[in-house]
Amino acid sequence: MRTALVTQTQVPEAGKARPPMLTVIAPADGHVIDTISTKSPEQVRERVDRLRDNGALWRSLGVVGRVHWLTQFRNWLLDNRDPIAGLLRRETGKTESEADAEFALAVEALDYHRAHAAGFLGSRHAQDFVRPTTTLRVAVANHACAVVGVIGPWTYPLALAMFDAVPALVSGAAVIVKSSSQTPLTMRAVTAGWTSLGAPAVFESVAGPEAGPALLDSVDHIRFTGSVATGKIVALRAAARLIPCCLDLGGKSAAVVLADADLDQAAACIALGGLANGGQSCNSIERVYVESSVYDAFLTKLAAETAAFGPMLGDEEDTGVMTSAAQVELVREQVRDALLKGATLRCGGTGAGHLFEPTVLGDVDPSMAVLNHQTLGPVLPVVRAADAGEAFELALKTPLGPSVSVWTTDASVGARAMGRFAPARVGVNDVAVHLDRPRPY
Repeated sequence: MRTALVTQTQVPEAGKARPPMLTVIAPADGHVIDTISTKSPEQVRERVDRLRDNGALWRSLGVVGRVHWLTQFRNWLLDNRDPIAGLLRRETGKTESEADAEFALAVEALDYHRAHAAGFLGSRHAQDFVRPTTTLRVAVANHACAVVGVIGPWTYPLALAMFDAVPALVSGAAVIVKSSSQTPLTMRAVTAGWTSLGAPAVFESVAGPEAGPALLDSVDHIRFTGSVATGKIVALRAAARLIPCCLDLGGKSAAVVLADADLDQAAACIALGGLANGGQSCNSIERVYVESSVYDAFLTKLAAETAAFGPMLGDEEDTGVMTSAAQVELVREQVRDALLKGATLRCGGTGAGHLFEPTVLGDVDPSMAVLNHQTLGPVLPVVRAADAGEAFELALKTPLGPSVSVWTTDASVGARAMGRFAPARVGVNDVAVHLDRPRPY
């Protein structure tokens, strides 16, 4: 079935004041993309109540019925790839290749859960556990939450929301997504697409500064992606209601370069890991620790790679800007603070509007904010370490980010690093962690 991309027009209810409007600005050139209405706490609660009522029908379809609708939804997404990816590109400032990659991640999430839904939700065989005085039989049953709330970030507003929404829908829950006020349009269009299919009314989105707290006060399970500071607030608010929550928090992902590393490979890959998507990912490398004996050579190579970093083939030169002007100012302030405290600027260092140059800072130390506070920008601060032991210790001292990369030709050192940095994802001679597809036996 082929349907067109649709948009939702908000009409105020009779007798009620029009809710405040939210204007979405294109970071690439400052033009207004759209102006949409936000939701009051009362309106959010009403939507959650409606989703809870609709959820009974959704759960009654069973896994086969739900996968049917998710398949129709997948086909709709593919039919509307260009307008959705284009909208994502305009409201985030991503390059064409980055927007296409994020769209592909959303579709892959659908494909994965459609393929494995029956296995994930199938019955579990009871197991017998023998104790000295009795025998216990343990069985596992699945029970879907009625309404799952997803609070997503501005960094990956489509993919990260879909990573949380799709498994919840597969399990039989209704889902309401609260997108960032900076990037609400893509998920708004996507949930409108779900509605246009005639699918059960169990997937909606809301926007506005009051929508997030209202979600926390009304849903049955919360999924949050964002900063550590906001994550603490979410966790406390969920705990007050005794509802489960899952937090995917940012941090300062690190790279450790040892003396025996292939410095050319390390410099090229760390530049990519720190600068891709403007450094606007929780997995972006935001601090680099290098053994002293190769520090100067590595820093020179990293600066050269960073200075040459640019859009991928086919991307327009004026795209790839940072999504938030406030974030550009934060990056600028971190760089200024580092330079005032003795860091050396190896390349970049300036920004205006929604742009900030890819930047490398040398001679960075723990007194500088750029080493201790999340940056979410294209800045690579590099720290000199006396030896491998100090490099690992320094990387562990700063609150650990979601991922770490270790650069060494010694396989045993790489293997030990995996345990040392747990629970972070650790890549050895790679800035990303790749999962192989399960193989049948």
